[in-house]
Parts: sequence; C-alpha cells; structure tokens
Amino acid sequence: MKKPLLSLILLLLAFNTYSQIYLNPGVDTTLTEVKTALRFYTNYLDGFNGKQIPDLSSYWSAAELKQRKIPDQLIYAINDNPLYAQGYRPTILYIRSKSKYVHIKTQFSYADSSGNIMTMAVTNHYIGTDDHKKPYFINPMTENLADWRIKTVRNVDFYYPSNHKFNHRRADSLIKNIVKLEKEWNLKPIHIKYYLSDDNDELYKLRGFDYTVMMGNKLKPSGISDDRDNQVFCGGYGENYFHEVVHVYLNRLHIGSPIREGLAVLYGGSMGHPIKWHLKRVNQYLREHQEADLSKIEDFWYTDPYTNPGSAIQGMICKLVYEKDGINGLKRLMTYKSYQELFEKEFNVSTEQLNAFLRQKINEEAT
Repeated sequence: MKKPLLSLILLLLAFNTYSQIYLNPGVDTTLTEVKTALRFYTNYLDGFNGKQIPDLSSYWSAAELKQRKIPDQLIYAINDNPLYAQGYRPTILYIRSKSKYVHIKTQFSYADSSGNIMTMAVTNHYIGTDDHKKPYFINPMTENLADWRIKTVRNVDFYYPSNHKFNHRRADSLIKNIVKLEKEWNLKPIHIKYYLSDDNDELYKLRGFDYTVMMGNKLKPSGISDDRDNQVFCGGYGENYFHEVVHVYLNRLHIGSPIREGLAVLYGGSMGHPIKWHLKRVNQYLREHQEADLSKIEDFWYTDPYTNPGSAIQGMICKLVYEKDGINGLKRLMTYKSYQELFEKEFNVSTEQLNAFLRQKINEEAT
C-alpha cells in the first residue's frame, strides 16, 4: 500500500505546482479524461480577474451561450463579484468520469484568523468533450431541469418542481403587476425565465450548488434576479415574487444608482412582506439601539435574518418621492449617483442631519 499512496501524494504535489486548485486526499486524477478536464477547469478559473470574466465562448457550447449570456450559474454564488475571483481556496473534493462528462465537485473556502476553515460554497461542474475531443462545460441546470415542469403565462416561463402545484391565481397576479409596471415606465415586455420552489435551497441545487452560505436557516421567502439573462430564482413565495421581476425590468435603466433596490421594495416588498412591515422592525431596532448611525446608511445593513434595513430605508425613500411627484419623481431619484447627492438635492438634508432625518421618517412611516 505504501507505493500507491506515495504515487498519489507525488501526483497531488505535481498538480498543485502548476494550478491554483487543490486536491483533497483520495481524489484520483490518473485517467486521461480527468487530466484533460482538470486542465480545462484550471484554465477557466485562472481567467477570472476581479469582476472581469474570461471569454466564455472558449469554455461553453454555442447552444448554452444562445440560452444565456452567462451560462455559468455558479459564478455569482454570493454577490456581484465572481465566486472564482474572491480569493477563496478551491479544493476539489470529488471527481468521477461518467459517460457524458467528468463531474468535479469543488469546495471554495478560506481560513479565518484562528485557522478555522470557512466554507463559502461547494459547486458541481460538468465537463464534456465534443467530436473533436475539445472540452466544454455542461450547465448543471441542463441536467437538473429534466424533472421540472414549465408553464408559460404571457411573457413569463415558470419553471417549477414536479411536486409543486402550479398556482394560476398567483401567476395571473404577477402578470397584472408586470403589465402595470410596463405602462407606468413605458417599457416593452421582457421574456423572463422564472424558477420557483417552496424551498430556496432547492433552487441553489438546481443551479449546481451542494452548498452556499446563503443556504440553510429558517425558511423564509427569498430570491435573486439576473437582468443579464432576464431570469429570477424565487423560493418560498410561489408564482408572484414581483420584487425580483422589478429588478429585471428597472435595474438596467439605472446602472449607476445606489438606490435601485428601493424600487423593487416599493413595488414588490421584500422577503414576502410590504415596506411598512419591515419599517416597523427597523423602527423598533432603532429605539433599542440609539448608537446606530444612519448617516452611514451603507453600513446599516443587518438587524436580523428577516429584515434588511438598508433595503427597507431605500424603499421608504422611493415611497416618499413617489407620493410627492409620482413616476417622474422616481425617475429623477434614480439619476443621483450617491446618497449624499440624493439627500441634499431631494430632501435638502446634509450628511450631519441624515441620522435624525431618517429616524424621524422611519418612525412616521412605521406608525
């Protein structure tokens, strides 16, 4: 047993000398197709630099690129920065060569100041080869959607698990909200892919994750939007998660605005609740935490797992402007490039006055 073990260790060391990827003990890389897949995978990860992503046409099939500009649904696992470019250590936990592809399971993690391993995501990548032996990625969603169903209502394709009973009433309500939004903002319909599940963890698995830091905890409505490819993933709120659809329609119109989230909260609430529900929770928190400084609104982003105070405040600001000047007020609001400019021009409030101003408005709106 010593000789095979030594050979495996030497193979791991040899691989790690030319790769940013680490191999967990026991991962077998001796097969030719596995070596090819690993080199391909390593080159792909090496191509990420900050928010820049490599030429995806070198790694994905034309069919996948026709469906999505960003076919890799694992890139934005945590935030708007690519998972592969945030300095996390990629460790391959599992490799298996199958008939259609090589399956690679990778842990992305880092060590904290005490040396404890903090896992951010565990991903699944599938690498096939074409007729010319050229490797390419296969989207996990292509595999995982086989057991899902689809129903199209107007401009929305609803994808849902086979054990979910489709709610036509909620779907019609979403379409009604979309039509109203289109008329108000003078927009044309956008063809949206809407993936829904009763459990948000199921949506992460659909995209190809075994785990992300966003998974687990108590079930609550949540979702993410993707205005690059006009798709949303909505967990726990069925067919009418309008918040994420608003992002698909309006985010692209106001790329430089710091308050785009406010529009989605104004129209669609947040985490399944309207603005006022969240402002009541924020108001109670502020009463109990007089030290909280709202003049640094970007830093005030967490009170508990059920309310994002920053989003609630943004929604409140949009509500105040909408009640005063309607849709034209919202369009004006979205032109500001910083919070300082927004509050000074829209409310005549300086940074020094902001904490008192926001506390007062939150209390008024909450009560």
